[in-house]
Amino acid sequence: MAVELPNRAQDGSPTVSVIVITFARPTYVAQCLAHLARLRTRPAQVIVVDGSPDDDTAAVVTDMSDVDYVRHALGRGTMPESRQLGLARATGDVVAFIDDDAYVDPEWIDELVRPYADPEVVGVGGRAVNGIPGEDVEGLDEIGRLRPDGTLTGYFGADPHEVVDVDHLLGANMSFRRSALQEIGGIRGNYPGTCLCEESDISLRLGLRGGRLVFAPAAVVRHVAAPYTTGGQRFDRRYLYYSRRNHVVLLARVFGWASPMLRRYARTAIVAQRSYLRVFWERATGAEGDGSTSSRLRAPIVLTRSVVEMVGLVAGVPAAWVARARDRRAGVRSP
Repeated sequence: MAVELPNRAQDGSPTVSVIVITFARPTYVAQCLAHLARLRTRPAQVIVVDGSPDDDTAAVVTDMSDVDYVRHALGRGTMPESRQLGLARATGDVVAFIDDDAYVDPEWIDELVRPYADPEVVGVGGRAVNGIPGEDVEGLDEIGRLRPDGTLTGYFGADPHEVVDVDHLLGANMSFRRSALQEIGGIRGNYPGTCLCEESDISLRLGLRGGRLVFAPAAVVRHVAAPYTTGGQRFDRRYLYYSRRNHVVLLARVFGWASPMLRRYARTAIVAQRSYLRVFWERATGAEGDGSTSSRLRAPIVLTRSVVEMVGLVAGVPAAWVARARDRRAGVRSP
């Protein structure tokens, strides 16, 4: 059954291409599209970029006449590459990205587009509500910040009740001027695994060019956090590895090897391992847990998380060299 989208308001506001990235989650993408169909303002275009290894998502989407369907066979862990495929198909003045498990509120496009009245604004993100108690007030002063030590804050569920400037946006609910993305050479890949940091790469590059990025809390999506279909689970060891590896790649690509942020980030990551050592010691000595022999014997498992993070930190260095070399060949500037 075709999804009928409401008519777009003819008020001179920017046209919007909505790009939904999906991988083997047909039930979720169907719900995502159903929520898009209830938007108060019609997007110029809805594009679904599907990397699924089966035809289940195609069976859901291809019957929807108002949806532009893009299929690829790039495999798992290719979120930024999927975004670039969607960008290449987009025609709107603004390109808005959401995940397949992010369900938009009816006023989402209206609130997302409003800040673009300022010509200096090149990117607008919105809230991703996860249903976590207190998320609306946590981190109100640190939404989407790049800290001096190279770490990034989140808090994209917070509600400051006004539009605020940020350094980076959340991939599940973000938008950019299409012309601005074209000026920086499009969206860069090479953020594999759980694809962490790939959306921050876009934001930080635009910020370095003088563009303004803002967080519009009234542009809301309900993030239901669907299970990973690309392998692993949220915050497992695979996630920890790629969080460190991709972060090193991000800082080296965006700011260059000479940036003090790289060194600060490495120091911060190493110091952070003390928490694993503390938990290990408390479990090994019986100070934490049930104090049983089996609990103490399992204590070294905690240290494997530290090992994985450190391996990811080291692996990020050669990965960054490779990524920067690819950027140069593609004509994308790096510091």
